[in-house]
Amino acid sequence: MGEHSPSNQGRWKMAAEVKKRCIAVFGGSGLLGRELVSAALSKGLCVKALYRPGSESRKEEGLEIITGKLKEASDIRRTLEGTVGAICVYGPRLSRGNDPEPFTADATSRIIEEMKALSLNRLIVQTGAMAGGDSPSWSWFVRRFVRSYRKDFPKSSKDRDAQEDVTRNSGLDWTITRTFRISGGGGSGRLRALENVRIGFFTHTPRRDFADFLVNELLEGTHHKKTIYVIK
Repeated sequence: MGEHSPSNQGRWKMAAEVKKRCIAVFGGSGLLGRELVSAALSKGLCVKALYRPGSESRKEEGLEIITGKLKEASDIRRTLEGTVGAICVYGPRLSRGNDPEPFTADATSRIIEEMKALSLNRLIVQTGAMAGGDSPSWSWFVRRFVRSYRKDFPKSSKDRDAQEDVTRNSGLDWTITRTFRISGGGGSGRLRALENVRIGFFTHTPRRDFADFLVNELLEGTHHKKTIYVIK
């Protein structure tokens, strides 16, 4: 493992087909989702993205807007039909004193079920550094932050853990990507993608670079069936 850089070695065998067809994006209305759609379109892909009613993006060439809900299997299927892979970047809107009802694990389970029904295999799921167990590579600040997060948002915390579990047990060709803090804008275009990495107070992932990374990971399949931290 090391810095992410495109190479011919280890490319996903369907890369050429992906470039000619569409990918599915779930969570396109968020800040990362919008960057993700733009990154995919800039690479010549077409995108089918599911938006909840009222959150639809502006129309762009190559983008097919699907208005629906993650609770509805039929809306998920409409988004997946005609695509060759899916990227999930949805999550709860957290605020102090508000621990929303969990939905990420259930939504991911529905997406997996519909992917199997359509014989689709490539799935990328974005969670966060707080998902899963503690890491010995966390700084004292991160450990304190994670303890506070799990105390303040117990339902959301368990839901993210469950989302990762259903992804790993899906039987699909999955990749789970974790970040600690997503920052605005772009950076150098080079990110580190590692299964174990030191995370501290200043650890961050530029949003534009991360969106580009997610699209490249779908195209190249560098991290098959791995949970990776993606940071600058």
